[in-house]
Amino acid sequence: MPLAPFVPPARQPLAAPPPGAGEPVRVCLVGAGPRALGVLDRLAARAGGLDRPLVVHVVDPHPPGSGRVWRSGQHRLLWANSRAADVTVLPDATSTVSTPVRTGPSLHGWVEAHRDELVERLAAEGEPELAAEAEALAPGSFPSRALTGRYLAAAWRHVLDGLPAGVRVQVHADRVVDVLDEDADGTDGAARGAGAAAAPGRQLVRLAGGAELAVDAVLLAQGHPDVLPGPRERDLAAFAQRHGLGYVAPAYTGDLGLEHDLDAVRPGEDVLVAGMGLAFVDLLVLLTEGRGGRYEQGPDGQLVYRPCGAEPVLHVGSRRGVPYRSKITYELQRRPVLPRFFTVAAGEELAARRGPLSLRRDAWPLIAKELAGAHYGELFAGHPQRTRVPAAEFDAAFAAAAWGSTELDALVERAVPDPADCLDLARLDRPLAGWWSPTAEGVHERVRAHVAADVARRGDPAHSADAAVFSALLSCYGVVAALAARGLLDARSTALEVDGWWHGFFSYVASGPPPQRLRQLLALADAGVVRFLGGELRVRPDEQGRAWTARGGNGPVEVSARVLVDARLPSPTVRGAADPLLRALAARGEAGEREFADADGEVFAGGRLAVDEEGRVLHRDGTAHPRRFAAGPWVAGGGWAPAFPRPGLDAGFFRLNDALAGGLLEAALSAGEPAGASSAPPAGTRRAG
Repeated sequence: MPLAPFVPPARQPLAAPPPGAGEPVRVCLVGAGPRALGVLDRLAARAGGLDRPLVVHVVDPHPPGSGRVWRSGQHRLLWANSRAADVTVLPDATSTVSTPVRTGPSLHGWVEAHRDELVERLAAEGEPELAAEAEALAPGSFPSRALTGRYLAAAWRHVLDGLPAGVRVQVHADRVVDVLDEDADGTDGAARGAGAAAAPGRQLVRLAGGAELAVDAVLLAQGHPDVLPGPRERDLAAFAQRHGLGYVAPAYTGDLGLEHDLDAVRPGEDVLVAGMGLAFVDLLVLLTEGRGGRYEQGPDGQLVYRPCGAEPVLHVGSRRGVPYRSKITYELQRRPVLPRFFTVAAGEELAARRGPLSLRRDAWPLIAKELAGAHYGELFAGHPQRTRVPAAEFDAAFAAAAWGSTELDALVERAVPDPADCLDLARLDRPLAGWWSPTAEGVHERVRAHVAADVARRGDPAHSADAAVFSALLSCYGVVAALAARGLLDARSTALEVDGWWHGFFSYVASGPPPQRLRQLLALADAGVVRFLGGELRVRPDEQGRAWTARGGNGPVEVSARVLVDARLPSPTVRGAADPLLRALAARGEAGEREFADADGEVFAGGRLAVDEEGRVLHRDGTAHPRRFAAGPWVAGGGWAPAFPRPGLDAGFFRLNDALAGGLLEAALSAGEPAGASSAPPAGTRRAG
């Protein structure tokens, strides 16, 4: 992959199709992040079967390839949450897609191939920190988002450079504010102006800058749209304004400017922080090292934080009371064969007997057994000296026993002598549950000890059973998504638990921060910059005291402060979307949240955008729009996991891109046809499914 320029290419006029080539097929990608990049690659791969030119409009105010989340201009201290060798965005030889694969390197492979040139260019552009990062980047490094954005810009250029003849891409540094069926606004082609007329069935894409694009099909791939403040956030903001307090509402932390949203956080003052997930980790970076603090290696090998004087004192807690589990930093030598117990077939068989499944009541025992089977399989294979019975004997008895049965408990007690080697899923999920300290210092030290033990364990191959659980959890995530897509989960589980409790558990165990971030958290705790409040955190506005007050469930201490930071990501919701396009579609009933009704008629809505099994946007009445598609973390039923696809594993990311590209082209080719007519799609085109 050639080293791409670090600025998006200038817009150029579209070339006219050659004589006799026919009217171009036109599609629009709303958003220019990794999803749009991947779909563009698949559109290019399919375009060889077209007998007409293909024009792809890409609309995003942020740079193409990286989009908003991965733009290279954000704070250099913010990191990606995946290792450099595990970040890719283009298919590889293992990708089972239906059209030709044009491979591209992983992030680390790209840096390795262009290291000297990259370092020289970054230094010349006045980016010495990024230059140093590129020079030192190893496969196991966690790259900055700024460097990741440079990689994605290179991948974008790689796709553009490989476009076949007849394919043109037009990038619009703008925002889509509406998409209309042609003539839905009562205008005709002449009224819209030259070049804007569309054949029957086409879509009119309106941009904030006033331009209008006439296309045959549209993909909504905005990534993480902002969410307007809900009733809770509005009430908290009103309380803060009434008493002159600070309140930082849920937001994507990378967008919080040190001179804007976080200026309410003053040096040295007490601040309450609700939430200890990945948004919390980013917040720590911006308010400490981002303000001028620094870390040093202490004589005992531990990190020491040297304050700059601009830091606040952060009193932090959450429901669990601990941060997400540390990333595992070693490779599992023996990969378990997955799934074994929690398979799609097992879910189908269970649903055939019980009807629609409750994720927590019906599926969880199979999920738990899958995780435990991987755990003990690795323990017996990799560390037999810590077991008491032959591996084959244990495996046979484990497979025959039901999860939660006395037989299974007795088997584990007999075969695994050390409790530290036993998988306790309840304790894994809620490590502070049922624990109490009479003092604030006791709570703080308990959480600190938990974080230190977690970092040590997740970096120690002696506990490789943890890595096997990680692999099994990834497998279970895919099975849950498949069961939801097949309609085998009940209404409550599909609407609320898949993207709620289940996704939260997955993220907590499998998508935690790099271990260095948790080492930094320990250093900040030792420096007095962070104080842990424990689990079951309750924050309330204190009208009489004119302050925010917080109390955890693991101790009796209550803390008051002038500033509250809601350190969590906004929950996706179509009704509350700040995105003008989603609001416009929802207002007309042309988009809505996925709703599910149970047997008693109770309706559940999960907040995410409703699409059918082919990715087509559903109207409020349940009908699918034939030329509008959507994909991303805010789309219901996508089985979305918050990570880049990993090289060499036939990632589903690429299969979805391939299916979306096929659906877009099939829809675009049928635009304007009389009823009953059809155009043969290009070779390899198929619908998503």
